Amino acid sequence: MFDSLATQFSQYSKQLTDATMRANAITVGYFETLTSLQTKAMESRMEAATAFASEAAEVRDLEAAKAFFPKSVAFVKDASEQLYALSQETLKQNIKTAEALANIAKANFEAANESIVRPAVKAAKAKA
Repeated sequence: MFDSLATQFSQYSKQLTDATMRANAITVGYFETLTSLQTKAMESRMEAATAFASEAAEVRDLEAAKAFFPKSVAFVKDASEQLYALSQETLKQNIKTAEALANIAKANFEAANESIVRPAVKAAKAKA
């Protein structure tokens, strides 16, 4: 009797460990992807901000400021669009990761259900 319980416990522990390792790999991949996306966005924004600041430093009078104003509006618009695109990509990656983790949890519950419920049903049928 104890052997069957130990075997079931061992099988369930192995399933749980495997699921945890898969979830860990998925989560690490998610963080790598997010870090890459954010690093690229930061590099892009830093380059654009540096170019914008160097152009802004050249403004010396009102006429130059009037000519520079459309560039500043375009800079803000571009930054907003890139921020929105980054947030959309981040959300997409978040949903993709959550679905993968949910599939792992579902598979783990189904495997546990089979390893625990089926032997109990067989034992109940044999007893009856």
